[in-house]
Amino acid sequence: MEKDRNLSPIWLAFLFISVFGVVCYFIIPDTFQSIHTLWSQNNHTYSHGYILLGFVAYALFVDKRWLYHQPSLLAIPLALAAGIVWVASNAIQVLLIQQMLLPVLLFTALLALVGVKNSFKAFVPILALYLALPVADFLITPLQDLTSLVVTTLLRWQGITAYIEGYDIHLPYGVMRISDGCAGVNYLLAGVCIGLFYSYLNLRKTSLKLWAISLIVILSLVGNWLRVWLLILIGYYSKMESGLVHEHGFFGWVIFALFAVGYFFYMRKLEVKDIDFQPADNKGELSVSGKLVAVFSITLIAFSAMPLTIKLLDDQSSSSQIVNITLPEKFKGLTEVQEASENYGIKISGADYSHIYAGNVNGLDVTLAILTFREQKQGKELIYFANRYGPGIKNGKKVEVNAGELNAAMLPNEMGIAYWGYKVANTFTTGGLETKLAQLRQVFSSPFASAVVLHVSCDRYCNGIEEELQVHGDIVNAIPEVEVN
Repeated sequence: MEKDRNLSPIWLAFLFISVFGVVCYFIIPDTFQSIHTLWSQNNHTYSHGYILLGFVAYALFVDKRWLYHQPSLLAIPLALAAGIVWVASNAIQVLLIQQMLLPVLLFTALLALVGVKNSFKAFVPILALYLALPVADFLITPLQDLTSLVVTTLLRWQGITAYIEGYDIHLPYGVMRISDGCAGVNYLLAGVCIGLFYSYLNLRKTSLKLWAISLIVILSLVGNWLRVWLLILIGYYSKMESGLVHEHGFFGWVIFALFAVGYFFYMRKLEVKDIDFQPADNKGELSVSGKLVAVFSITLIAFSAMPLTIKLLDDQSSSSQIVNITLPEKFKGLTEVQEASENYGIKISGADYSHIYAGNVNGLDVTLAILTFREQKQGKELIYFANRYGPGIKNGKKVEVNAGELNAAMLPNEMGIAYWGYKVANTFTTGGLETKLAQLRQVFSSPFASAVVLHVSCDRYCNGIEEELQVHGDIVNAIPEVEVN
């Protein structure tokens, strides 16, 4: 008898999903690479990402209840919507939204293969992928506080000689700090992954599933508290000489593994109470058909349409390397100088072009800096937390001028005021959100985006921002009139 050389349904499904993933990677490579960077950081919060991805693949491979041939046209509008959201989040440089779209793309691929009803049968493994995305960072501070409370309470009960100040534990031989890494978010997320997949594959009673997940959450928290407590004891009794005091990432996973082994033994006994459980032994049904190939292909095209269009427009706009600066009449007397903006304390991360003008206006020394971006990406962007608009300046206050609003802050030497705003095409903005929205509105034209920073000296010492604005008013009113083309 001739053997069937056709791929089994599950391998055929995995082939289609893999093709979908590879094509999406080439469409939005930076998003995928950001996930790789996140998951490749050893002993960090989301370093379990690739392991979780393996869990997802295993769950889909073992439990084939979702695997039935029923391509759905709903995958096409969902893919198109995902592409639009990606373009919007890329325009405003919110990487988290781009990353959160990746599980949506996996669900879209399943939708194109097996339809709505069957895709939702695999919803739990797909949803679990969010446990490896940076959406749980808000837990760091409360878990850090909880760890600090538990550990310091244990130390007091033991009578350990220590002075506790916030997260710092002052021992006779040195200081140990309960840092962000001691919050245990990584162990908590890894534990939830284990509990979620174990209950998904081995339990059917809702009450047992909830208990399985709750138990591993408790064990993960307790294991982290035990880890931190033991490390402090090791530091105390070794007089801070033990290598674990400085390198203890692996130590934490050893404790987690011991708790996990106990958890699995207990769960095996709990499974016998799950009379509703019936192992799935179906092989699934999936075959290559004209409808499946058509729906799958159009779904990929629908997702790629917007990102590729924006990329084409960006490539066309980037072919023009020349930035034309048109200064308003008030600044015509300024002269462009060949100096770095950092010399004036102005640090804009990754600006493609820097134009510095200096001179005298109304008897006052004036420096005008225009830092322009031709293209932006994560960490190289106009609105960025690390950007500085003068020496020691991060945040300013909004002041009213004839043209609207400006950011203003006094320079540290109290001999000048810094004023700044942002220019996106012909739109002048002052806040981060409105600037990002301006970039979103201009997404198809891909205009230059600039920070416009003006330093104006005071007559000897500044009296205050509001007072000096009365003197500088006609100068700063010209800032929004700067044109960048």
